[in-house]
Amino acid sequence: MPLPLLGDQQSWIWSTLSVLAFILFFTLFGQRLQVLIWLRDIERSLIKFDLLAKKGKEAAIKAIKDFGKPEVDPTPALNDFLEFFVIEPVDRDPFGVLKRLEHLLDEERVKFREFVRRWAPNVDTSVASNLEDVVAVTMALNLIYKVVRHYLLLGKRTKSVIIIMQTVYFLPLIMRVAEAYYKSLDAFTSGKPIGDSAGALVAAKLMFNHPTFKVAEDMVASEVPFEGRTLLVVKAEGPGGKVGKPGDAVVKLVEDRKGQVARIIMVDAASKLEGERTGDVAEGVGAAIGDPGPEKYKIEEIAVKYKIPIDAIAIKESLEEAISTIRKEIIDGVEVAVERVKQIIRTRTKNGDCVILVGVGNTIGVGNG
Repeated sequence: MPLPLLGDQQSWIWSTLSVLAFILFFTLFGQRLQVLIWLRDIERSLIKFDLLAKKGKEAAIKAIKDFGKPEVDPTPALNDFLEFFVIEPVDRDPFGVLKRLEHLLDEERVKFREFVRRWAPNVDTSVASNLEDVVAVTMALNLIYKVVRHYLLLGKRTKSVIIIMQTVYFLPLIMRVAEAYYKSLDAFTSGKPIGDSAGALVAAKLMFNHPTFKVAEDMVASEVPFEGRTLLVVKAEGPGGKVGKPGDAVVKLVEDRKGQVARIIMVDAASKLEGERTGDVAEGVGAAIGDPGPEKYKIEEIAVKYKIPIDAIAIKESLEEAISTIRKEIIDGVEVAVERVKQIIRTRTKNGDCVILVGVGNTIGVGNG
């Protein structure tokens, strides 16, 4: 076999040394280089989170000034209120934990209402509820920015690759949530229905042209005759941005009738999986409500006490669609859900039965029928 020429031999040696140097460099410094790239990506995203938080704050201040017309600038008070927090109750002893959680959630709701009433004392209850939602969204945007900043600075300070890596890998999901919250400000400031209003819209369609009565805190109901049955339709009191206490409403209606209720039907928006179509309607069993626990617990307890079946109807949508102005696909899903409710009543109840229908969700922009 002939030996390689001198020039070819030198070229081969240099190529080999270059490859070895490249491998050695990335062995020694590759991780550091990757960390620098990750840190740059986090810092760029943090700038956007900061911008969204500031724009959200500006939108909240503008809404308070436009509707409340305060005599002094509400900015310092809003900055202070954005730091408001709720401590979850201890759950090592689970007895009574939901009652304690409900008490804290009630206190949280009172704090929001007191803040809005302080700066917008003369607005009606619907506008006040919308302003509460605006402040809540602003608080969420501010929290997202602070949490991402925390992990960025913590990763830099500790030089922890794991912290930095986890933060950068979660950035697309976090950005998706932040942008969804920011886009929801338009709906809340203008009082438009949002995707989460789908369940309330189903109830409003069924109680249309029927008188309503107060049944629980921020909850109204209508007694609707339907093909020989009595349909008790429940939703949050609109058109302000309220979700109310559906559990209290269901308990009161069932107890008032001494348990003589054939079925409870609950309709709510539900998170869709990627690949599923917006507005698709699915049916199941159980209390369809996304609260932290107290309202769902009340409905389950009263249903077990009187052995009442619970039907669940879900209108599928993404997080972005749930908190932004309602889309046509969701409205189409509402129409399908209304027909599904009627089908359940026709096939699973008989003449003379009483059925409770609960339209769960934020009732912003949705009247009381």
